[in-house]
Amino acid sequence: MRRRTTCRVLVAGAFLLSMMIGADVTAQTGAQTMPHPSTSAIPQTPSSKSGQKTAIESNPACERIINECKKLGFIPGQYKKDNGLWKDCFDPVVKGGGSPTRDGKSISVPVSPSDVQACRAATESHHK
Repeated sequence: MRRRTTCRVLVAGAFLLSMMIGADVTAQTGAQTMPHPSTSAIPQTPSSKSGQKTAIESNPACERIINECKKLGFIPGQYKKDNGLWKDCFDPVVKGGGSPTRDGKSISVPVSPSDVQACRAATESHHK
């Protein structure tokens, strides 16, 4: 009886350990591939944990737009407060052809039309 109980305890412990390892691996890989809330091609965080930039962020035209949005005070992850870098500034400029708004008022992002076109092309090629 005692040997049977010991065996059950060991099997249960091995099972729990494998579940914990699997959950940790899933959590780590899920955090690195989490998509942007409004688009699946643009990550919400500016770069991965390894410090590498995304293809869109590596594009010089897109990088200039991102920097101008940051200068205007838009912050990654603040999309629920109408102040998100990607959803509230980058996406309206690049995808919508419009301008971001804050408190119902339009905000002009000082970027050239050629940068918008180049970034839009990079964004579209990233989707394919």
